[in-house]
Amino acid sequence: MRGKKMMKKEQWFKMGEYYVRSTLLGLLVTATGPNLSCIIRKLLGDKFTYYTYLILPFTLNGLFIYLEPPSRRGLVINLFCNLVIEYYLKVLQRAGYLEITKTRQTLMFMIGSSLLFYLMRLEGDKAERTPLFWFFTPEKVRRKCDGSSNVCPHEGPCQGHVAKSFATYFGIGAGISLARHILPQIRTPIKAISSIRGKHFKLAMFFGSYIGIYRAVICYLCRKKGFDSAKYALPAGYAAGLASVFSPSLGLSIASLTAAFKLFSTILYEKKILPSDIPLPELMYCFCQGTLFNARVLDPGACPNYVLNLMKSCSNGTSEMVFKSFSEVTKNAM
Repeated sequence: MRGKKMMKKEQWFKMGEYYVRSTLLGLLVTATGPNLSCIIRKLLGDKFTYYTYLILPFTLNGLFIYLEPPSRRGLVINLFCNLVIEYYLKVLQRAGYLEITKTRQTLMFMIGSSLLFYLMRLEGDKAERTPLFWFFTPEKVRRKCDGSSNVCPHEGPCQGHVAKSFATYFGIGAGISLARHILPQIRTPIKAISSIRGKHFKLAMFFGSYIGIYRAVICYLCRKKGFDSAKYALPAGYAAGLASVFSPSLGLSIASLTAAFKLFSTILYEKKILPSDIPLPELMYCFCQGTLFNARVLDPGACPNYVLNLMKSCSNGTSEMVFKSFSEVTKNAM
């Protein structure tokens, strides 16, 4: 009993430490960015350029990412990589080189889910798994030597397992959607409840179908072949990705692919294909941060909403003032 209390206490301290580290990261990035910009301007003879105004300063202070502990650092880097890809896709779409349709988003999510689930199952037997933020972790591959008569990676009948999965994740999705809809109207609960429509269950259908289809295909292949294999996650994840039609999201489609690439990069590091003495993830984060923060001011139309909100909260609204000032200077120059 005492051990459990101590563990909870340690977890609270760790959560507090993570919060302080993340807050300090945001404060230092936003505080040093303008100072670095001014220093670079002075070094260049009081001249601003496209690359030295925001890209270079915020690329340099991206090194503050080392304030985050290694277990969380990878998640932050992965998030910023997703946002940069989303930004460039929007830029290409605006230029007419690419059209992002719901069909293409769904196909992207299907491919990403297929690769991601396969690589996650390959990692199933590792003592330490790659830190990854995803709302579902597939079951480990069931080995023939474990003594179980069930070839599927679960206990009990398959029908009940699949149905329970669908119902559980459907309930989670419904809870999230209804909370978003009802809580802002909490003062008029009857009106809020009466305004619930079928569209408010799209996220629930996505969650339930995504997990339900995946587990149904896994069970089918295990029963048909007579044994379990990590390779079954390829068709299962691909089919499960069809659930994206209920709630298509460009950000989630990109996240599935980048998460798969992150797991694949772990394999490349283990095989010494990627050099471990060069901090490639941290350098990638610096590039992503410089690109995104520059886009916030110079290209807000294509900048992801997450970055807009992040800079506004971290700078206490200063980023909005910088953007307005820059817009006024641009108008006067024209």
